[in-house]
Amino acid sequence: MFETDANMKKIYSFIFIAFIGVLVFQGSSCKGPQPCKATITVMDSIGTHTQAGIAVHLYANVVYNGKTYQGDLVVNGTTDGSGQVSFTIKNPCILDIKATAPNCDSTLSHPKYKYCLGTGIVRFDEGQSNTKTVYLNQ
Repeated sequence: MFETDANMKKIYSFIFIAFIGVLVFQGSSCKGPQPCKATITVMDSIGTHTQAGIAVHLYANVVYNGKTYQGDLVVNGTTDGSGQVSFTIKNPCILDIKATAPNCDSTLSHPKYKYCLGTGIVRFDEGQSNTKTVYLNQ
C-alpha cells in the first residue's frame, strides 16, 4: 500500500513539473513582429499653427544603375483637424515624407498657405510609435 502511494506521488510530481514547464515555455515564446507606428504633424513654415487637410505621401526612393525609382511601399493620408496623420506599417523601415497643401503650385501664391510643400524623413521602428513634424516651407 505504501509503495502505491509513493508511485502516485512520483506521477503527480512529474505531471506538476511538466505543467510548470509548459507554462514557462509558453509565456516566453516569441510573440511575432510588433507593428511599427508613426504620427506625422504638419505645421506652417514658422511652426506656430498645425495644418489640417494636408496630403501626406510616404515613399522610398531606390537608386539602381544610376536611375531613381520609387519603391513598392507607398502610404498616403490626410492630416486631421489637429494637423496630424498616423500610419501603421508591418515591418521596420525609413520613408521619405512629402506633405502637400491642396491645389499646391509652387509658382503661384496660395491664399491660405504662404508655402505649400514640406518634406522630411520618418523612421518606423518595431513596436514603437515615432513622431515627426514637417513644416510647409517650400
